[in-house]
Amino acid sequence: MKLFLCAVSLLCVGSLFAAGTVAETRESNDELVQRITLSWTADTNGAVAVTSQPVRGEMSRVVFYNGTAAPTGATYGVTLKDVNGIDVLAGQGSAVASNALASASQIVPGILKVWTLGSTNLEPIVVNGKLSLAVTGVGSNQQGVVVIYTK
Repeated sequence: MKLFLCAVSLLCVGSLFAAGTVAETRESNDELVQRITLSWTADTNGAVAVTSQPVRGEMSRVVFYNGTAAPTGATYGVTLKDVNGIDVLAGQGSAVASNALASASQIVPGILKVWTLGSTNLEPIVVNGKLSLAVTGVGSNQQGVVVIYTK
């Protein structure tokens, strides 16, 4: 498989009230699975609020890493909202651990579907548009990374 690397490092443009900064990179091995990396730095109020470039596909996994200036509290909050204002993480990013530089947390976003026979399935979240990243409770100028895997 040919490695297609699209390193689009840019400041994502958000609303007039955008906080913090994000560098966005994308890579894909076969154009079916894409890895989108959002490396963020919080503002002096300990927040990040920016919008990504368009994201398309099923979200299969989201990973959270701490930066070299790791968040100061025990946990911090992350939301990824679609163009309709729906958190595609379904609240699973509300308490990301910030315990060590090398530690990573991950979630598998999805919608829990309960069938009439009592069984449950996790249906994948499908996205098609820009995502608004919001990070809160990390401390002044702290850093981290959100990695989104789509297919």
